[in-house]
Amino acid sequence: MNTSLFNDNRTTGLMNRVKEDVSLLRDDIGNLLTHTSRHTLPNGARGLADQAKQQITAGGAYAASRLRDFRDLPPRQSAGWIGGAFFVGLLAAGVYALTHHNGHQLQEISGSGKFKPKG
Repeated sequence: MNTSLFNDNRTTGLMNRVKEDVSLLRDDIGNLLTHTSRHTLPNGARGLADQAKQQITAGGAYAASRLRDFRDLPPRQSAGWIGGAFFVGLLAAGVYALTHHNGHQLQEISGSGKFKPKG
């Protein structure tokens, strides 16, 4: 800055200190950006990639253990499911047979709980 504008020595000294501080701040910001782009960001990205790999590996191990547990179930448990499905089917067939007599639907007689053939 042009110091001839200010006749006060203290003002001129303060202006020179501010000019030096701004210059140092620019240098520090440049160093910070350089260090961040060359070291901090790549290290952070590596850390995130390592963490993601660990999570994927842990998820794969968990899935594999669950599949092994499922495979180790006794066969009679699956037979129980098949038997239960068969029983539900028989029950549904029985209900259908009770509500349809000789191909005709049954109609309740005015709330008495008794049924008669429709039609």
